Amino acid sequence: MPVDRDLVDSRADNAYEAMGELKRLVSKDFNSMSVDERYSMRYNVIILVEAIASLCLHVALEHYGLRPKSYSECFREVSQRLGVRCYPDLEGLARLRNLLVHRYWVIRDELIHGNIRGDFRCVEEFIDRVRELARG
Repeated sequence: MPVDRDLVDSRADNAYEAMGELKRLVSKDFNSMSVDERYSMRYNVIILVEAIASLCLHVALEHYGLRPKSYSECFREVSQRLGVRCYPDLEGLARLRNLLVHRYWVIRDELIHGNIRGDFRCVEEFIDRVRELARG
């Protein structure tokens, strides 16, 4: 079965919306963020990872015939096939998502804030490569 362009576009849009919201949130100094903004930051990390993981799993299954056992494995296997060398960053996002969902009490929001202030180049590269694949 071919890669579904509509699914790719939809999940990519979800990822870009989450990245936009994260950039907006971390444009504030961490100490001036409200509790609601800190929780919104966490939530948008989860949305971002779920969107790109959905892309990854779709490509893994439909294009490569892979059945990864985890998001990290999917990011590694699909990224390597797509030529995305920064996949350890994607694996790190998957691990962060797991902490946010399963071990939220160990989260240090200031570390998330500091890391998000960087950039999303690897996520954007992954999405671009998946979109290229979907377009043929």
